[in-house]
Amino acid sequence: MRHIYGWCLFVAGVICRREELPEHGRLASARARRLATALDRYLERKTDLPRKLYGRLAELAGFFDGLKLYDEGDYGNAGLAWTQSMLVRMGRKPRLIHTPLPADIQVAQLFELLGRQYARLGDWELASECFAGTLLYGGRSRRSTIRAISSQAIACELMAGNAEGARNWFDLMPDRITHRAGQVFRDIVDQLLTTDVELDVDVASKVSQVRSMSAVTYAYLTVVIAERLVAENRSGHALALLLEARGELRAEQADGYLNGSLTQAAAGIYSSMNDHETALRLAVSAWSSIDEQRYLACSHRQRHQIWSRFGHARYVALRASVEMGDARAVAELIESSRLQSLIATEIETNHDEKDGLRSAGETVAAATGENGREQPDDVMVSSAIFAAMNDGLATTLLESYAPVTYRGTSLFPVTNHHSIAGATSVSRALDDALPEGLFWSTHVENGVMFWFLAGDGEPIGCGMTDLSRTENVTPVLLGLAGHSDSAEPETWSLPPYQHQAGDYYEPYLHLAAWMSPEEQIISHTIGALLPDALVDLLRTADAPLEVTIAAAREFGCVPWPIAVVPGTQDRLIEHAVLRMWTSAPTQLSRRSRPQPPAGTPIPFLLACDNPDGTLRERTAISPVSSARTLLGGPDSAVPATKDTLMSTLHEIGPGTPGLFYYRGHAVHDSDPAWSTLPLTEGFVQAGELFGTLDDGTPFLPMPSRVMVTGCSSSGGSLLAGEGLGLAAGLIQAGATQVVSTAIDIMDTSFTEAFEDLLIKGMLAPGTDHAVLLRAAQLRMLREWKIYSLRGGFDHREDIKDPHPIIWTAYHAY
Repeated sequence: MRHIYGWCLFVAGVICRREELPEHGRLASARARRLATALDRYLERKTDLPRKLYGRLAELAGFFDGLKLYDEGDYGNAGLAWTQSMLVRMGRKPRLIHTPLPADIQVAQLFELLGRQYARLGDWELASECFAGTLLYGGRSRRSTIRAISSQAIACELMAGNAEGARNWFDLMPDRITHRAGQVFRDIVDQLLTTDVELDVDVASKVSQVRSMSAVTYAYLTVVIAERLVAENRSGHALALLLEARGELRAEQADGYLNGSLTQAAAGIYSSMNDHETALRLAVSAWSSIDEQRYLACSHRQRHQIWSRFGHARYVALRASVEMGDARAVAELIESSRLQSLIATEIETNHDEKDGLRSAGETVAAATGENGREQPDDVMVSSAIFAAMNDGLATTLLESYAPVTYRGTSLFPVTNHHSIAGATSVSRALDDALPEGLFWSTHVENGVMFWFLAGDGEPIGCGMTDLSRTENVTPVLLGLAGHSDSAEPETWSLPPYQHQAGDYYEPYLHLAAWMSPEEQIISHTIGALLPDALVDLLRTADAPLEVTIAAAREFGCVPWPIAVVPGTQDRLIEHAVLRMWTSAPTQLSRRSRPQPPAGTPIPFLLACDNPDGTLRERTAISPVSSARTLLGGPDSAVPATKDTLMSTLHEIGPGTPGLFYYRGHAVHDSDPAWSTLPLTEGFVQAGELFGTLDDGTPFLPMPSRVMVTGCSSSGGSLLAGEGLGLAAGLIQAGATQVVSTAIDIMDTSFTEAFEDLLIKGMLAPGTDHAVLLRAAQLRMLREWKIYSLRGGFDHREDIKDPHPIIWTAYHAY
């Protein structure tokens, strides 16, 4: 009999698949891991298998590979493998996508695994949909299984705040249930969905009995009960239930994300009781437990979902630190909150698996009416399948930051995550990274701006500002964000806002004229963000102060140079040399490099100008034409292909004294790893800037000085600057001084003239790029005032005047 080994693998796989999967810990047994390896090797080696055998083995391989990948923390590819297994099975058995759906225990099991994965990642809506798939295909599953799955679906809907979805599930439950835990669960949910009467504490206190249904049900239901009790001013009862559940699940070593949810809720209660020390300790514990999932392989969408789920822990930790006056802790927490963590250059998705999944899904896609075909009336395919498929194909790996220490201590434990690129120690001392002069960092959570201020590395103060009391702040910030797609206001944490008549601020129109009413509102509003301690120092200084700003993501589009310093009519750039912060690891990486001797010449080594040919051509007298190597568009003498760019940069070498200049359309993606700088052929991907070759050389080595601008010829929203993680990547790749645009800028005559001015300055030996930029911006400030007094701008398509929407967008990193 041919392929007898393949059939033996199939039988072994069927038997092994019947093993009950554990509720906690590793999913794959030693036998399952061996089978996964054997199936992969056999399918890779055998290319002439009969279609029937290949389909069955591919289905099993997807299932067991998913278990193994899940245990390795590669959630994106685990979901991809399970989706592949499901699609292969549906391709072999088309009846599975036609209503009424037949029972199929294998598909039900795959949906359950996907549901467990999405519950772990905090995507409760999708988890509930996956659990629905389990029940639809479960057929005559054991009653205990049905109870466990349906209870998890309801608990997830409640966690998501979807009372209607929970009610739909609840209505499918019988009025009386003989199973004791099931009846307790039903009674509790019935009360939670009845909002016009207080929750019966006697009923709620029985929540521990639902533990037999599932750990997810127990943990999530306890959190929802606690939130309800707190809203009813019964925090003591809520805290008792949370601590009981937390203790029980910790004793049985339940998955950390469940304990994290319970701990986060408990921290919030301690904070409301003004027990800030306990609140801080628990909030940091919850923060660490839930945030850990972000540093495993998953999609950007999943990563952001996780980030949003522990916002309350971040808020409680920061608030407790401020209430205790612990500036050291505030500094550490804000630095740990920065989302611009480095992105690994290795994209985790297996591309062969991508192709296989696409092939496996062709039958299902055709049957569901994809690709323009008419959809049969009886076809039913869960959207969760395609969501899992998209998440798997978009999987990247986010490198975890090493724990931040400041003044010799850290709130966070040292973890076993991979350290960021270039890390040489288990922790990063913020003391060593902080710049000379003033350092002001901010983070916004739950509508509150938390801030920390240091001088020459020593704490000066910390505090919090309720932004709901700062007039016009939300409409102004939203208006500024309208010029940058990378701002992503949907991810912000500003206070709730309802649009009012007149709340319209358009930077191109309203910043055109100095001292116009709208310009004053915008400039004074962003100036009001400056804390009093910083304002006092700015106003009393005899000379301009060095100020490094670590801005919250909500402030990424703020034109800081023209912010009005409170109590004056002066602009911030008149009182300070401004620099923008990237992260402690990036700063330490830059400081660790040897600096060239003073007076070392700075040649113009490389310019990559308008590589895709979509921007206006520069004038012949531009200093860009003097670059030693000039890469241009498709019709230029040397087109900027990726191979040409890489070979030129490697000839230059990392940190070599000299200037590299890039001007082009930056293309934004919601996942920063996929954001790109286009070339004539190909593109530079953001993650590539952090990569290294086997010998440690940066994948894209940068000379000592770099200037990168992202232009938009239409004035639309693209991407440039720190939103892409670009500045941090350039520094990591060897640059010492980086000037980059923070928002999308328009491609105009003035833009070219201003950049030419900066390029000439960047080529001068001994130049400090922040001092150079300040001088240029002060000149533009004066000219802006003059143009405004002479009648202002005429709003032509090509801007030739010093419009601040352009010159304030350039930052020194």
